[in-house]
Amino acid sequence: MFDFLIVHRHSIRIIPIILLIFTIHTCAFGRWILPADTITIVFGGDVMLSRRVGTLIDSTNVNYPFVGIKNILSHSDLAIVNLETTVGTRAKHIDKKYVFQAKPSSLAGLVWAGIDAVSLANNHIFDYFSAGVVETVDSVRNRGIVPLGAGKDSSEFFRPHSFYINGHWFAILGFNDTESGFWGKDKPGCAPTWTEWGESTAVAEISELSNLGAIVIVFEHWGWEYKQFPDNRQRGLAHKFIRAGAKIVVGSHPHRIQGIEFYRDGVIAYSLGNLIFDQNDSLGNIGAILKSTFINGNIDNVSIIPTETITQFARPQIANADSLLQYFRGLSQPLKTDVEIETGLACFPRATFLVPNSRDNSTLNR
Repeated sequence: MFDFLIVHRHSIRIIPIILLIFTIHTCAFGRWILPADTITIVFGGDVMLSRRVGTLIDSTNVNYPFVGIKNILSHSDLAIVNLETTVGTRAKHIDKKYVFQAKPSSLAGLVWAGIDAVSLANNHIFDYFSAGVVETVDSVRNRGIVPLGAGKDSSEFFRPHSFYINGHWFAILGFNDTESGFWGKDKPGCAPTWTEWGESTAVAEISELSNLGAIVIVFEHWGWEYKQFPDNRQRGLAHKFIRAGAKIVVGSHPHRIQGIEFYRDGVIAYSLGNLIFDQNDSLGNIGAILKSTFINGNIDNVSIIPTETITQFARPQIANADSLLQYFRGLSQPLKTDVEIETGLACFPRATFLVPNSRDNSTLNR
């Protein structure tokens, strides 16, 4: 069963049909007037509103962390991030070093910033047990934000969420590959691609949606923390998703930016790093917003907008440092991806999107 939603200036309502036309401003590979059928979707990395970030929100306001990036998020047709925290008021949590729980009121900041959907398929969704999973999903949904990849059972956490924009069907799925967050098909948790059943279910879901005509987007939580390059598991799984029909695969969890790869006719952003977090190290305070533009339902261009929370704690702003763009270029080169630096952005040659990518490394196919 699919959820059908309308996106109207970032107010989301569940209804059966959609009529929407937006005029988009974008950047990449020349300046021209974009056709009316242009759709812009942006993705951010890890957003954590607990711990020191929660204390900051309490001393300022719920909108404070998002002020510097609101324009990017709210001027897109669809904005999605990974919400790296439970949301609720529960006292009992599991016994582990790091547990995150944000106040339900903090979600108002995401709404104000223009965030439409959040992936909850991550290694912190079970920090406050099954009841915390359900409370988080309900809290997010009650704010009008779409919860991806988590729910009361497998029928919920594997359910695709559909957005109809300019007559095009986008189906979004959230998965978790960190060997956590799954305690059974009939129990609260998140979609586990780290199990054989979960991976095959994910691939089958992507294939079915693609065959039905959806533009499939996957948000996956994977890899190893603090690693700057994807491992073979990430690449093999991403390639499998693309072969099944996904057009964009976006990753989180490493708390580091990782590079972009173009595989066949799909785009893989292995990790966007931290968007809003409270880590102290310098690499944990830089992130990337992935901006993708579709024309006539096809990917036309992709760019990376670098962000940093070094200048202001937990308040990301656009980082115009050329050194950061060069750093991202270095992360993408091992993936055989050419990066063009243009007016503060990391962009990619337009030819990338006009023909299928032939750089298929069969040794990584799993």
